[in-house]
Amino acid sequence: MGNILVAEAVTADSAGLFSQGVIWAVLFGVLLVAVVAYAICRMVLTRERNKMQAEIQKMRLEHRNELEETKQGVLSGVSRDLLTPITLIISPLQQLAAEPLTDELRVSIQMILRNAQLLLHQVNMLPTGMKGNVVPSLVPVDAVMTQMTAPAPKPLVKNEEKGSDAKMVGIDDSNVAKVASSHENVVAPEGEQEKRFTMLIVDDSPDMCRFVHDYFRGEYNVLTASNGEVALERLEENDNIDLVVSDVNMPKMDGLELCKRIKTDLKWSHIPVILLTGRRGDQVEVEGLRLGADDYITKPFNVEMLRLRVKKFIEKRENRQRQFREKMDVAPSEITITSVDEQFIQRAIKICEEHMSDTEFSVEVLGQELSLSRTYLYKKLINITGKGPAEFIRTIRLKRGKQYLEQSMMPISDIAAELGYANPKRFTENFKAEYGMSPSEYSKKYREEQQNKETE
Repeated sequence: MGNILVAEAVTADSAGLFSQGVIWAVLFGVLLVAVVAYAICRMVLTRERNKMQAEIQKMRLEHRNELEETKQGVLSGVSRDLLTPITLIISPLQQLAAEPLTDELRVSIQMILRNAQLLLHQVNMLPTGMKGNVVPSLVPVDAVMTQMTAPAPKPLVKNEEKGSDAKMVGIDDSNVAKVASSHENVVAPEGEQEKRFTMLIVDDSPDMCRFVHDYFRGEYNVLTASNGEVALERLEENDNIDLVVSDVNMPKMDGLELCKRIKTDLKWSHIPVILLTGRRGDQVEVEGLRLGADDYITKPFNVEMLRLRVKKFIEKRENRQRQFREKMDVAPSEITITSVDEQFIQRAIKICEEHMSDTEFSVEVLGQELSLSRTYLYKKLINITGKGPAEFIRTIRLKRGKQYLEQSMMPISDIAAELGYANPKRFTENFKAEYGMSPSEYSKKYREEQQNKETE
């Protein structure tokens, strides 16, 4: 009996200890879960707080960038707007510096030029990403002052209406179309217009249009337009435009879109386009070159530099035309400036060759197959090759005739028939006019030259 009581007591004690152990285990487990849950919650809260702070920082950065972009855009627009009037201050003064001056006037011009250059310096200092990109094409003040104190040379272009120059500044911007229209009336006499190089100046500043117009009108026909849309109207109205000089930033249609329209239209693709821009080396210039712009000039610019660029384009055109006249087999790429024109010349030559012996082949047929009116066909071929449509066809035939004379012993009458001449006499006359000798004389001279080469 006593043993039983002892055993029950031990069992009771063991049960009590087990119960306490379970309780402590449960409490420890609960505590552990609580600690883990707290740690997880803290970690999640910390991560969310960091994420929120990152989002806030990102928003602040984006907001700062937006403000910076807005500021940059405003300053860039202001700086571009200032470059045109700066050009119209300094360039006329540089022209005036070439004239004989009184001491009083010389001092005044020196003061104006110094302050204009200071203004240009401040524009270049604007934080618009333009610093280092603006390359003013202007004669430095010191150089101008030296020019002013030296004996004055004779101006390249002398305006006869001196009184009008004093009123150049202050034209009402709302009257751009009227100003541009009035300039178009000041051109060469009617008999000379077709012979003179014709420029189209496109700028929404009426003062800039007038300034460039007045500078060039002594040498060329000059038309003006206030934006790209008006420029296209001028191109439709005048089929003798040889060069387009356009500002990039304009309302309604900017210079880039105008350039694209010109270079993708067969009627106008041969016309060189010079773009005027306030910045060099930026995306705008890259885009302009991609669209086919032939040259860029950075504002502010010296108008004499523009004159030299125009001269260079005229020289290039004359060289291309000379190549077409003188080379026996000229590649279209050697006499064209755009892929559209290259395809056009390739097609024109091919059509002439396909109709080589056709006595009925005419300018009208060539124009129909090229899908161009007689007027545009004439202007385009004249610009690229220096030959009108009839002369172009005749030149292609005569070049083939020259090959026949060099590479075969065919009679002149047979060669004339192969070239579409119903009368051999007509072929002889055309050949002599083109090459300065008759076909028989050329054949004899060519064979003598070949024999001399063989004997050497």
